[in-house]
Amino acid sequence: MKRDKNKERDRLDEEMREDQFNSVDALLEHLLSCGDDLILLTLKGHLVIEHLLDTTLARLLRIPRLPEDGNAKLEFYQKLKLVEAVACHSEPGPNADLFCVVAKLNTVRNKLAHNLKKPDEIDADVRSLLECYFAKAGKKKPVNIKVSSDNLRNCLIKLWSFLFNVRLHFHRLETKNLVE
Repeated sequence: MKRDKNKERDRLDEEMREDQFNSVDALLEHLLSCGDDLILLTLKGHLVIEHLLDTTLARLLRIPRLPEDGNAKLEFYQKLKLVEAVACHSEPGPNADLFCVVAKLNTVRNKLAHNLKKPDEIDADVRSLLECYFAKAGKKKPVNIKVSSDNLRNCLIKLWSFLFNVRLHFHRLETKNLVE
């Protein structure tokens, strides 16, 4: 019995290392290659975060990957709400306020992806995301938030980090249960 638990813990640890490597790799590959393009940075940041949500949900459900066929495919917001629901019911849970910022990212991404926007409108959308982040992350909000690719990239990295810590939180709970 103990040997089986150790084997399972080793498997889960290997899964976690693989998830970490793949997620960091995606983060670096996609966010660093965007230059100063706010739209591209928002779209790619959204994709990187969605990939992390996919991984987290698949691990929670103990399936290799989420269904991708037409009617069974979950949208970003649905994935986010499922991860949030599980995270907020586990003790101790992560800062649930940051889930609101990830939802705001989804809103901003949808606005930028589905509408022709002028540069000042793009800046306004990105500013709204940055303001939401500062408000929910408990960070001191700058008097005048500068909309820049560096600030947006930093925000996206912080959101990725938050969601990766949620994934790590679930991993710790699962492996803790194997020790007990």
